[in-house]
Amino acid sequence: MQLRELVRQLGAAANDRLRGTFGLLLACIAVQLAFWLAINPLLFGSAKRPEAIAVHSVMLAAVPGPDPAGFETARFRPVELPVSDCCGPGYRLVRMQFTLATVPQDGLALVPTLGSDNFHIRVNRQWTRQEGRLELSSPTYHGNLKTIHYISPNVLRTGGNQLELIVMRAGVPYFDVGRPILAPYAQASRLLAHRNYILGDYQVMAYSFGLLSVALALLLLWRSEQKRFGLAVFVLLAAWSLRMHYYHWTDPPFSPGARMVYYFALTTTVPVAWVYFVDAWTARPWRWLGWAAGVVWAGLMLSHLSLLDGSVAAYDRAVTLTNGAGMVLGALGAFRFAWHFSRHRDERHWETALLLLCISVMSADFVRQLFFAKSSNFLVNGLPILILAFPVAFIARNIRLFRSMNEFNELLTGQLRERETELAENYARQAELARRETLVSERQRLMRDMHDGIGGQLMSLLFAARKQPIPQAELAEGLQQIIDELRLIIDSLDTGGETLGTTLATFRARIEPRLSAAGIELRWDNSLSESLYGLGPREVLQVFRIVQEAVTNVIKHSGSSTLAIGIAQPDGATPQISITIADAGSGRGARPGTGRGMDNMRARARSIGGSLLIESTPSGTRLVLLVPAQLEGTTP
Repeated sequence: MQLRELVRQLGAAANDRLRGTFGLLLACIAVQLAFWLAINPLLFGSAKRPEAIAVHSVMLAAVPGPDPAGFETARFRPVELPVSDCCGPGYRLVRMQFTLATVPQDGLALVPTLGSDNFHIRVNRQWTRQEGRLELSSPTYHGNLKTIHYISPNVLRTGGNQLELIVMRAGVPYFDVGRPILAPYAQASRLLAHRNYILGDYQVMAYSFGLLSVALALLLLWRSEQKRFGLAVFVLLAAWSLRMHYYHWTDPPFSPGARMVYYFALTTTVPVAWVYFVDAWTARPWRWLGWAAGVVWAGLMLSHLSLLDGSVAAYDRAVTLTNGAGMVLGALGAFRFAWHFSRHRDERHWETALLLLCISVMSADFVRQLFFAKSSNFLVNGLPILILAFPVAFIARNIRLFRSMNEFNELLTGQLRERETELAENYARQAELARRETLVSERQRLMRDMHDGIGGQLMSLLFAARKQPIPQAELAEGLQQIIDELRLIIDSLDTGGETLGTTLATFRARIEPRLSAAGIELRWDNSLSESLYGLGPREVLQVFRIVQEAVTNVIKHSGSSTLAIGIAQPDGATPQISITIADAGSGRGARPGTGRGMDNMRARARSIGGSLLIESTPSGTRLVLLVPAQLEGTTP
C-alpha cells in the first residue's frame, strides 16, 4: 500500500510538473506570436511608401566644412546608393539630381535616409533646412530626429533640379547615406504620417512614460522590503528610458566623445540590468550573478572610455563588445529562467512570458546590429512592453505596496535610529583618525621648525661660545632671534597670524644687518600684487623657513658679495607667488651642508602645493620657489 501511494504521489507530481511546463510553454508561444505577428507589424512595421521621384547622378565629396564656398572646388566621386563612407569626424557633401515634369503646387517632401549627427539641405543652391549647428567642436544632433522636410515650390523648377545634403559626423566615424524619399508633399505626408508618429511623438511619449515609471520604481524601491528586485527594476527602467531619450537630446552638454561614452554606457547597462533583474525576479537569486554582471559592466565601461579619443578602432570595438555582450547576456537571462523553472515550480507563466519577450526583443536588436549593421529599433520600441511587464511582475511578487501609517512610521523610526547610530560611530572614528593625523603632521612640522630655526641658532651660539667669549650685544641679539623663532612657531599654531607681506618685511629687517655684517649687499625687489592672498599662517611660516634656509646657505657657503631676492607674480592663468633668491658666489650657496636642511626645504614646498627649483653654477646659485595663491574675490 505504501509503495502504491508513493507511486501515485510521484505520478501526481509529474503530472503537475508537466501541466506547469506545458502552460508556461503555451504562454510564451502566445506572447511571442502576438508581438512578432501582430503588434510589431501593425504598430512598428514599415508603412506604405509614396511613389518616390527618382534621383540620379549621385556624387559624394569630403568637404572642409558647411561653407558653400568650398563646395564648387570639392573633389566629387560618383557613388551608388546606399553608400557608407568613413572615417569621421568631418563633413561630406552628397549631391544628386532629380527631374520634375511640373513643379507641384504644394512643394515636395524629403525624407533623407542618413546616418549622421546633423545635416543641412540645399535645393538648387538655396538652403531649405539649416536646423542646428554643423560645428565639430560644438555640434547638435538634429540628424537623429526623423521627420519630413518640406521643400517649397519657390526653389523648384521644371526639368533638372539639384539636391545637396551637407552631412556632419562628430562622434560616430561612419557616414551612411541611403536613397531618399522624394515625393509630392501632400501624398508623402499622408502615407508617412504613421511612420513619423512612431519615430517621433510615440518615442517621446514612451520615454516620458518610462521616466515617470522610473520615479514610481524609485518610490517602490524605497517602500519595498525586496530591495534587490526593486533596485533591478529601477536601473533597468532608467537605462532603457534614457536610451530612448538619447536620440531626442539634440544639444547635450557633452563633447562628441563623451556623448558616445554616454550612449554605450546606457546600451551596456540594459542587458546587464536584465540579467540582474531576472535573477532577482526568481526570488532565489544566485548571489554571485549580480557581482559577475557588475564586473562585466565595469569592464565594458573601461573599454568604452577609449571613445573619448574619437578613433575608429575604439568605436568599432565598442560596437562589437556591446552587441556581443548583449547577445550573451540575453542568452544568460533566458538560461536563468530555464534553470529556475527546471528546479522550482512557479505559476507565474504570463509574467515569465512577458519577461522572455523583452529578452528576445533586446537580443534581436543586438543580433541585427552585430551581424547586419542595421538598427531595428526593437530595443527602443519595446520599452512600453517592459513598462507593462513591470507592474505585473511587481504585483505578482505579492509585495505589500500599502502599509498602515503606524507600521510605516515604526519602520522609518527603526531605520533612522540604526542610521544615526551608524553615523555617530563613523563620525567618532573619523574624528579620531583626523586627530591622530593632525598630531603626527604637527609633530613633524615642529621638528623641522626646531631644526631649521631654534636648533640652528642655538648650535651657532654654542660653537661661537666654545671658540671665544661672545660679546653681550651679540649674545642678546642671538637670544632675541631665538625668541622670535619661537614666536613664529607659536603663531603658526593659530588660525590668525601674519600675512606673507608682513612676514617677508620682517624677514628683510632681520636679515639685512646680518648680510651687511657678512659683507653681502642685499638687493630686494617686491612687486607682489596686494590682490593676491590665500596663504594661511602655516603656509606663510613654510615660505619663511625656505627663504631663511636659503639665505643662511648663501651666508655660510657662497662667498658672494651680493644677494638678490625678488618677490613677484609670474604671468599665467593660475595665480602664483614667485620668490627668487640669487647670489653671485662660488656656486655653493645651494648646498645644505650636513643634516636635513635641503630635504626639509623641498618637503616644505611640497606641503603647501609649491615647487622648488635650484640651479647652481660656478658663477652663482639661483633658487626659485613657486607657491600657489588666490586672487582677492575668488572662491578657494
